[in-house]
Amino acid sequence: MAAVVSAITAVFGLVLGFLGLPAVVNSPTARTVTETVTATATVTVTAAPDHAGPPPTPGAGGSGAPSPAPSGTGPFSLVRDLLPVETTGDGYLKGGQKVDTRSYPTALSGLCSKYTWQLDRQYTTLTTRLGVGDDTPSSHTFLFYIDVEGTRKKELTMGPGDAVETITLDVSGAFRVSLGIDGCAWGDQLGRGVWIDPVLSKAR
Repeated sequence: MAAVVSAITAVFGLVLGFLGLPAVVNSPTARTVTETVTATATVTVTAAPDHAGPPPTPGAGGSGAPSPAPSGTGPFSLVRDLLPVETTGDGYLKGGQKVDTRSYPTALSGLCSKYTWQLDRQYTTLTTRLGVGDDTPSSHTFLFYIDVEGTRKKELTMGPGDAVETITLDVSGAFRVSLGIDGCAWGDQLGRGVWIDPVLSKAR
């Protein structure tokens, strides 16, 4: 019976199609098609906050901290930093000297010399070491002296092999300071007196 109905439906559809009319027929044998829709989920991934923070800023501590800026108080070398305003005698040599078996790279050495530096009342302390070069003949001695405003403040006689001496002198308010070596009696020009690392410092 179902076959007969299907045949009649088919013939009826052909007639309607020939006449240009739409045919809407629910065939008992027609399948029911179910459309399956698959939903696609969108997943948003949020990164966890970085608790390490930005790299350290120079000066804020840590290994990136720069070296501290110069204080401007010194010490200022009389060999490298400051030039004398007056010189007398045969002049000082700048450079290394060996004194009491030890080499000193920053020194002023001379036989018969006096240099004067302008302080402009800005400095408070003069610090220096002194001795006699190891190539000096045993019979030679040198008179070392420091004058402040033309007045003798320190005086010391030394010979080769003597231990290096250290002098620290208050020059607060002074206008000028002089370092002198007197070995003028030794006409053979052998040996030298040595000012080792002479420096000036300002008040902190």
